[in-house]
Amino acid sequence: MTRLNSVFRDEIKMHLSVREAELSHEAYRHYRRTMVLFDNYLCRIHHTDKEIPESVIESWIKEVSVGISLNTSSQHVHYVRQLLLFLVNSGYKCFIPRTLITHDTYVPYLYSDEDIEKIFEVADSLVVTRATKNRYVEKEMPLFLRLLYCCGLRVGETVSIKVRDLDFDRNLIILRVTKKYKQRLVPFGKDLAEIIYRYCIGMGILNDSEAYLFPGEDAHSHISTNNVGNYYRIIRKRAGINNSWQIKNGRGACLHCFRHTFAVRSFDKNERNGIKASESVPFLSTYLGHDSLYETEKYLKFSGNYFEDTLTKFNDYSGELFSEVIIYE
Repeated sequence: MTRLNSVFRDEIKMHLSVREAELSHEAYRHYRRTMVLFDNYLCRIHHTDKEIPESVIESWIKEVSVGISLNTSSQHVHYVRQLLLFLVNSGYKCFIPRTLITHDTYVPYLYSDEDIEKIFEVADSLVVTRATKNRYVEKEMPLFLRLLYCCGLRVGETVSIKVRDLDFDRNLIILRVTKKYKQRLVPFGKDLAEIIYRYCIGMGILNDSEAYLFPGEDAHSHISTNNVGNYYRIIRKRAGINNSWQIKNGRGACLHCFRHTFAVRSFDKNERNGIKASESVPFLSTYLGHDSLYETEKYLKFSGNYFEDTLTKFNDYSGELFSEVIIYE
């Protein structure tokens, strides 16, 4: 962990240890960076009191917001709010700032049929030539990517799946480790069921209920999200998919965009089958594990090259419900 030196260094370390257990690796990395920035700021202004007044917070917000987007500034403020609330609950007197009001501007990449075909082709023939701690990765990546694409899973949820979480009688995955500690059931089709079953046999884990579906160094430790991300970047590059997507606020073709693509394709399929948006979207929201339709809207309301008609229909449906996603507290 990066060295902390402020008067609240011990409390920040304690807070970070709690957040590390709650957040994904990537989310925690961003969270820790904000804590380090705030700790450095307290040192730089020679703040030695075991309380944090409004003037200190306002000055820090002005400083940290220079040269970055409003969304990024809001994220920093939100993270520091969590620390300050932790300090208040620990008995310290701290000013709690309001979260900055921002608009959701993120634009995901939607994978086309051609993209998916190339990705699966490369993943299925993946050969890892250099030494690696995970000797299973060549077998894992083809199924891992299919679960993201076919089931709309989060990466963190997928690495946590154990053999006991697979119900082959009902073709269900029981997700026990999910965002905000929810549990949910995710169905999969017969073709994918056959792939998962044969994969478990090939990996020698079919009868080991405590084994992870995607092992790391051994069957009882799972592959890391970093490991998955690193190998996906290799696969994406070999598939010829350019990650420098020239759209403002676009992240490019990342792993999480499989979930966005799943959401849009599901909505599109329902529309083509004559299922009204008012009937399909609430079910899709529940399936994805969202707290509300506002979260689902972020997955469906954006510009796209492959589903323009579908996105227009969703915008027509969602327009009267919520015209714009606003993050605030």
